[in-house]
Amino acid sequence: MTKALIYGTGGVGSCYGYILDKAGVDVTAVCRTNYNAVRDSGITIRSKLWGECHYTPHAAQSVKDAVANGPFDYIIVATKAFPGTAAMIKDVVTPDVTAIVLAQNGIDIEEDYARLYPTNTIISGVVYLPVTQIQPGIVEMGPLERFEIGTYPSNASSAAKSQTEKLSELWKAGGANAPVFDDVQPVRWVKVAINASWNPICALTLCDDANYLRSSGNSEAMVRKIMVEVGRVATAEGYPDAITDEAITRDLARPKSRLETGGKEPSMLTDVRAHRPIEVETILGNTLRLGQKHKLKTPYIELLYTLAKGRNYQLQPDERWRDISFAKVVQMS
Repeated sequence: MTKALIYGTGGVGSCYGYILDKAGVDVTAVCRTNYNAVRDSGITIRSKLWGECHYTPHAAQSVKDAVANGPFDYIIVATKAFPGTAAMIKDVVTPDVTAIVLAQNGIDIEEDYARLYPTNTIISGVVYLPVTQIQPGIVEMGPLERFEIGTYPSNASSAAKSQTEKLSELWKAGGANAPVFDDVQPVRWVKVAINASWNPICALTLCDDANYLRSSGNSEAMVRKIMVEVGRVATAEGYPDAITDEAITRDLARPKSRLETGGKEPSMLTDVRAHRPIEVETILGNTLRLGQKHKLKTPYIELLYTLAKGRNYQLQPDERWRDISFAKVVQMS
């Protein structure tokens, strides 16, 4: 039987575990704050696509605890793409066997995994899945599910290509969609353009996408300018057709369609509201640095990166943080 480990059992990881469980895969889930709930009651998904679903993975509190359920054919990394994440799964990666599947946002995120696990298949995935864990072990999912996948690098071995195709077949068997791309980086750039614009804008303004569009006559134009700027970086990286005007217009149509029905809260805004750190580096920082490598001017990305770093610092202050102090004024009589 195929075995899979879900590393990061939040909203996305919970849904991906369900898809694999439905496909007949033996699923282990590394859980943190929801460990007790998943161990005792499994995971419930209230989906606008699938109705109410339930499954019970093997619950583990840590990667070390999960080792007993391996070896794993696939590890689905569904955590935030923070620096150092690649090293955290080393105990459950079997050389030459385990395919590491990155269900994460951002650009230029794969190299750490490729360097640490040179004999393992790396599958890069682009997630389209509106989902929120509303309480431990209970997830609400919107009416969209698509996981665009491909090997890293694009010219990986035939064995790696075969593992990727098998994952796509498992997704289909689980009633979901995971199309395989010969080169997944162009579609990853499209998602980065979406995330680099909407995520920090909403996190900084505390508006969902529809309310942000209502906020001023310049709101839509600013999103477009940011996405065009990301497109220039993608072009310099060798993907001139990734972010076209048509693609930008198509993306903008989604939040505009929600003006009458209610907006969507991007993940950075969700994290800010929950006082959690945000994915500044993989979405904005890496894009900015790739642009700098090509000597491109990217003022919108640079501004959003700097402001998002400030927001992240407020969420995770270090020892340098100082609270505002008000000098006491003593009135002399």
